[in-house]
Amino acid sequence: MLAADNPRRLAWVLGVQIAAALAQGVGLLLLVPLLEVAGVGGRGGGGTSGIVRLVRSAFGAIGLPFTLRFTLAAYVAVATAAAALGAYQSVLSTRYRLEFVDGLRRRLYATIARTEWGHLIGLRQSDLLTTLTVNVGWVAQGTLAALSLGAVVVISGVQVAVALRISPAMTGLATATGAVLATLTWPLVVRSRRLGHDLMGQNRSVLASVTGFLDGLKLAKAHGLEAGHLAGFGTTIARSRRSQIEAAKASALATAVQLTVTAVVLAILVDVAVEQLRLPLAGLLVLAFIFTRLVGQATQAQQNVQTLAQTLPAFGELMSVTADCERSADRSIDLRHPRPPPQRPALLPTHRLAFDNVSFSYQRPDGSTVAVLDCVSLEIPARTTTGLVGPSGAGKTTVADLAVGLLVPTSGRVLLDGSPLGAQDMGSWRDSVAMVPQDPFLFHDSIRANLLWAQPSAAEDEIWRALAMASAEELVRHLPDGLDTVVGDRGARLSGGERQRIALARALLRGPELLVLDEATNSLDAANEEVILDALATLHGRMTVLVISHDESMLRDADQVISIAQGRVVQEVLDRADH
Repeated sequence: MLAADNPRRLAWVLGVQIAAALAQGVGLLLLVPLLEVAGVGGRGGGGTSGIVRLVRSAFGAIGLPFTLRFTLAAYVAVATAAAALGAYQSVLSTRYRLEFVDGLRRRLYATIARTEWGHLIGLRQSDLLTTLTVNVGWVAQGTLAALSLGAVVVISGVQVAVALRISPAMTGLATATGAVLATLTWPLVVRSRRLGHDLMGQNRSVLASVTGFLDGLKLAKAHGLEAGHLAGFGTTIARSRRSQIEAAKASALATAVQLTVTAVVLAILVDVAVEQLRLPLAGLLVLAFIFTRLVGQATQAQQNVQTLAQTLPAFGELMSVTADCERSADRSIDLRHPRPPPQRPALLPTHRLAFDNVSFSYQRPDGSTVAVLDCVSLEIPARTTTGLVGPSGAGKTTVADLAVGLLVPTSGRVLLDGSPLGAQDMGSWRDSVAMVPQDPFLFHDSIRANLLWAQPSAAEDEIWRALAMASAEELVRHLPDGLDTVVGDRGARLSGGERQRIALARALLRGPELLVLDEATNSLDAANEEVILDALATLHGRMTVLVISHDESMLRDADQVISIAQGRVVQEVLDRADH
């Protein structure tokens, strides 16, 4: 996946890693003649004498004398180049990692944005939030571990090559020991991956508990249930803590085993080099230096492998969620080319909306099918107000979601002026609709920002006109900061009626052909409900309005009232005078 994302950038990162590793290797090779020129161990033999001859020839080729000072200068130059390349490689790796992870996050975010609403409502919001935040963070750690592992492998390879030039026998023994050590610690890596799966599940539970805690906090305080709320959260985080401790134990055990074994092996290698191979002192010192560095790199490589093992499940789930949402993508949405905000005249050429034998059903997680609407046929004439009534669960909200194009009928057709509303029409149709739900969502931002979210190009006079139509103009003018008043999280600084009026103004700012109010006054008192009704009365005849309500008083200005029960139309009243 790393290679497929940006192969040229990755190739450049690997190339710089190799260059930095080679520079380090040249620096290590220079240590042998440097020590011998300094008089450490006298004249070398075997591999070390060959290195000295090689360096002497290189100096002669560029016209430099083979002296201590020039050798020191060469060593400093090579070390400086290696340090510069290492720093450059670190910045390159960081940039590549951030771009890769941000690309994954953006792709998932875009995929969720394009997913059909019917599929999204079957997913738990906290699970999506976990994938977008926690799992992406784990993927970032895994990406860093993969890039670090690549650097360690390249550097270690160069150092092993230098060690082979000094003593093939000792290097071969050390390499064989490393392979045996990797085999011994592999079960711990497998365990780390299993613990990664467990940690991922616990993270989902923690985030679900946190969101549930915040969503239910007001009710918990009202009922005096804070202690029980806290106890449930404590149980969830305790399970997560145990999983994290187990993962830490696995990593610590692998590191301890590796450090112990490598210390024993290093002691044996030094003994063999001195007592059996009679390695010259200069070569022995350089070899010991290389092997000491290799021990640290092996430890780092082992930690990187375990980090990869723990984070791979998060990467797998991220890709699984992305693929699942892509399979249910709404093909009418094109995020690459956002449509400009529509510019409409004051009186819109609205369409006649109709349902022709529309049925809708969905599948539960257990595979069973739930029928919501059954052969519903109805008509919503242009520039009229239609009331939709019925008991809870009758299918009223599903009718609204189908009308605005959030859902697609399982069977039957949604018609605009007698023509089926197809996928190719969805984009332009959604530009023509606006919805005010029962619990309107407001951002923790100013009133101006909340309104402009729906129509970014709206001018100041258009904003005030929409506020006036929603009977919210005087409300906003009397606020301390007017349009720049911050409404708080989810509009907490406003009353329920004030939030509804701001939400209605936001919907009207879009200049919709179809305005849907889904139980928009269900939780309001009589005074606030009257304000909303007066605002709706001014809209009559100017746009098509669909009002979903349990309250008969909300339907006083309706041109028709349609009653739904058990997913079927049971009554239609078409004459306003009849109700």
